[in-house]
Amino acid sequence: MSERLPSRERVASLTTSFEEQDESLAGTDPLGFPGYAEQLDAARRESGLSEACLWGWAEIDGVKCALVVGDFGFLGGSMGVAVGEKVANAFDAARRVRLPVVTVTASGGARMQEGMAALAQMASTTEAIRQHRDAGLAHVCLLTSPTTGGVYASFASLADVVLAEPGATIGFAGPRVVAELAGEAPPSDVHTAEFAFAHGLIDAIVERADQPSAIATVLQTLAGRERAGPPHPSEPKAPPSPAPPSTPPSGASPSAWERLQLVRDPARPKARTILDALLSSSFELRGDRSGEPDDAAMVVRLGSLAGADTPVVAIGTDASGDGRIRPQGFRKAIRAIKLAGRFGLPVLTIIDTRGADPLASSEGGGIASAIAHTFLAMLECPTPTLAAVTGEGGSGGALALAAADRVVAWENSVFSVIAPEGAAAILYRDAEKAPELADRLGITVPDLVRLGIVDEVVPEPAGWSQSGHETAIAELGAVLSAELDRLVSSRNAVRRRRRTRKWRRLAGQLLGQKAD
Repeated sequence: MSERLPSRERVASLTTSFEEQDESLAGTDPLGFPGYAEQLDAARRESGLSEACLWGWAEIDGVKCALVVGDFGFLGGSMGVAVGEKVANAFDAARRVRLPVVTVTASGGARMQEGMAALAQMASTTEAIRQHRDAGLAHVCLLTSPTTGGVYASFASLADVVLAEPGATIGFAGPRVVAELAGEAPPSDVHTAEFAFAHGLIDAIVERADQPSAIATVLQTLAGRERAGPPHPSEPKAPPSPAPPSTPPSGASPSAWERLQLVRDPARPKARTILDALLSSSFELRGDRSGEPDDAAMVVRLGSLAGADTPVVAIGTDASGDGRIRPQGFRKAIRAIKLAGRFGLPVLTIIDTRGADPLASSEGGGIASAIAHTFLAMLECPTPTLAAVTGEGGSGGALALAAADRVVAWENSVFSVIAPEGAAAILYRDAEKAPELADRLGITVPDLVRLGIVDEVVPEPAGWSQSGHETAIAELGAVLSAELDRLVSSRNAVRRRRRTRKWRRLAGQLLGQKAD
């Protein structure tokens, strides 16, 4: 565990400038608790602080924000009335000047000597955060040791992105409280940053030297909302016409089954490799906050697409391993889509997965509901959505992330209602018929263009599964940048109507019905 830092040293380690606010705001003794007034006086003398946290206007790696820092040396960093007020004041002031907030926690929880007046600060700080969130502003929290009780169960867990120091003690009830209530000490690894990370409760464990750059990267990306929106009504900009559907180059082409083998080739670049190449200054989000282990098959990044002016929230289904998505993976994607909507950022999805995990653990975790809510999140997202099919699109679990404004695809990609092997087993009770059935299932990109699902095809170099990754990814990046520029420059109402038309009228077009 890193050595604890007093609040002023913490400020110095994170910032290049800091202007403290509410410096003299101090707590009182609302209950007349025996000896408490003397404890407050002693804490003030020893720490040089008025209370167990301080806040002020700061600059972190070039990004301006309001910074709140707790101090464990002041009565265990406990949250009393004055601490709650300082935290709430920081969010209120930041909302008025439209700045993000960074909180750094070091607290044993609500201050017992102030009773329910202290506990009520959980509600007070949460209300201030609610108003700050509603204003479309970001909050990043860094959990240091310890972070427990009322602080962890209020503003610390409400951040858009949660970071932690290595080895930090983190938990709702501290180890001593658990030992008293349970009659035995909890496992030594439970109340740790590493435990929280493994259970999808925090996004990253960050070494102290890397904390300023990590915080700044997140804030810079989320602050891109002002650049990501459509033109101001007073300065209309006519959106370009949508790109027409394209088709792969003419000539001999592989069969559906051959394409399926191509996309399943381990040498074909997976989502992480593609996102590494396409995004600059990216930061990975982890976990769905439900306590389930993070699903590494669903990759979520904040970053900027090379060649585009706008930061994006990128979501990739990575086909490494078994390539199947668990419920917590879909819930992580939903979390990311909602984050994009709040901050006015486009959503980019990279699709390459055999589909949703069908095992009993995923059934019990609500896999069907998670997929349904992913569809809903994509279709109601207020910002531009762009999907790229780069490998295998396996059934509804893949389509949930392709329900976008525009869909592009590498030319050898496939998308199926069910894998040909599964279809053969169901229709013919013979999985060996999968190769011949693949051609009948309409899984290739030309099929998807004809059905109105794929809007643009990105060519692939010959034999590229074994070579040519950089060229292929660069070509994909150029197409995505152009698509993103078109989507961002279009009027929101027009773009949303086109999205509705694409997905709502697909059946009618196939049935020969006249469009409205």
